[in-house]
Amino acid sequence: MEAPAQTPSWLGIPASDSRVQVIGRAYRSGTRVVFSHPGVTIRVRFWGDALRMRLDDAGPGGDTKTNYFDVIVDGGAPQKLEVKSGAATYPLATGLPLGLHTVEVLKRTETSVGVTTLEALEVHGELREPPPRAALRMEFVGDSITCGYGSEVAIIPPSPSWRAPTFTSKNENPTRAYAWLTARKLGAEASLICHSGHGVYRNLDLSTTGLVPALYELAVPGHSAPWDSSGESPHVIVINAGSNDTLAGHGTDVFLPDEAAFKSAYRTFLTRLRTLHPRAHLVCTLGSMTDGYKQHEQGGQVTSVHVGDWLTELVAERHQQGDTRVHRHVMAVQNPSVDGVAEDWHPSAATHAKMADALSRFIQDVIRQ
Repeated sequence: MEAPAQTPSWLGIPASDSRVQVIGRAYRSGTRVVFSHPGVTIRVRFWGDALRMRLDDAGPGGDTKTNYFDVIVDGGAPQKLEVKSGAATYPLATGLPLGLHTVEVLKRTETSVGVTTLEALEVHGELREPPPRAALRMEFVGDSITCGYGSEVAIIPPSPSWRAPTFTSKNENPTRAYAWLTARKLGAEASLICHSGHGVYRNLDLSTTGLVPALYELAVPGHSAPWDSSGESPHVIVINAGSNDTLAGHGTDVFLPDEAAFKSAYRTFLTRLRTLHPRAHLVCTLGSMTDGYKQHEQGGQVTSVHVGDWLTELVAERHQQGDTRVHRHVMAVQNPSVDGVAEDWHPSAATHAKMADALSRFIQDVIRQ
């Protein structure tokens, strides 16, 4: 590949340029690109020696509302980038040897931290066509576990009553979570559609807006732009949702999740996914903070439910209807005394690694079918 004929100069590139590769959920607003999910990656290749980007970030700042990114230059170690609220320009690579380079910018933080708008890139040189994308494409649909909530923290709880540290956005990292690790093991491209606290038919706070099936239809949660599913379908969709449906209701008369409501919402979601992606493998799992079992004791009477069993029954229903490309993966519950926990008792990186090992082996078997 030939070098530019002249000495490099700064060149502005709008975010909407076709050579700016966006992996994950996003939408265009004029010449800008708007995104919010963790793991969304901006990838560019250029001939030159430096690169900058201009962002307009909606994260208001502070311990829980500051967006962070990983910047990866030529496949090197990720460098953590903290961004500020509002519009600003950030250097991504400086002083590189004059030549061909690839830079990736990966969003570490989730929608609740703040939505980000990429306005433009500035290349000291010339922009080139981006690298080819992976042949195998996967979607991971879920909640905080899929987002990598607190995954930079690992603490062995000293007692069952110990209070774990609470969420800070600097410690959220999807690349240390099971979804990203699974895709990496399989050589796949990952798109994460996930939001902390959200469930299938009810959220952790018992609200019923922004449920996981509704979020799936959007490019950015809370924005009206729909996600266009008419393009190339993912080969595998992993659904790890239901933990918040299970864990919600503490101290209320709806402590136990409702089987009919959960199954109806999940059943409808599976039908919708199959309509959108007729050939995709759908993998239904749950965990690792709970396997879905929950019991309630009152007046000596014990009542229990098992959301994990409900998932197994729903997958069996699909099989009875002739859809054999829906699968049930049983995820092990985390072991805090061995692997520690992250913020708010979420899985540690060690637990995520075990989850990814088991899930990737399962998917390898599924894809061979």
